Amino acid sequence: MRNKILILLLASLAGCTYSFQGFTTSGIRSIAIPLFENKTIKPGIEEVITQKIEDAFIEDNRLKVVSEKDAGSILLGKITSYDRVPFSYDENENVKDYKIEISLSIIYKNNKGEMLWEKQLKEWITYPVSETEEDGIEDVASKATEDILRGTLEGW
Repeated sequence: MRNKILILLLASLAGCTYSFQGFTTSGIRSIAIPLFENKTIKPGIEEVITQKIEDAFIEDNRLKVVSEKDAGSILLGKITSYDRVPFSYDENENVKDYKIEISLSIIYKNNKGEMLWEKQLKEWITYPVSETEEDGIEDVASKATEDILRGTLEGW
């Protein structure tokens, strides 16, 4: 009797699979990613962040990156703050590492203008003085990109 129950249980579980495609299951197959709005005093940061996000969607390939007029969805973003401060010092009180913190406001809509989600993100990284500020910006942009990609494709 126990063997029959075990066999039935295993047989019923064998047919169960799990697949999650997030918003792609709702018919959205493409995305537009216009240049993010820069509300900070750091010039050019919007280009770095927007390009990182676009590249991530292209590489992932679940949503095709297209123009706004052809898109099934649109990802709108604002960079609301940028801060770079010393993070650690050596024994002579020289800066050893810097911290960069970026805040973003992100809205994801379908092509009918209906909001699918809205998120406020704050990401930060530290980087050594041997690297450039631009390297640090690239790193924090990559970190934010991971969250945005995952949130868009898998839901928050």
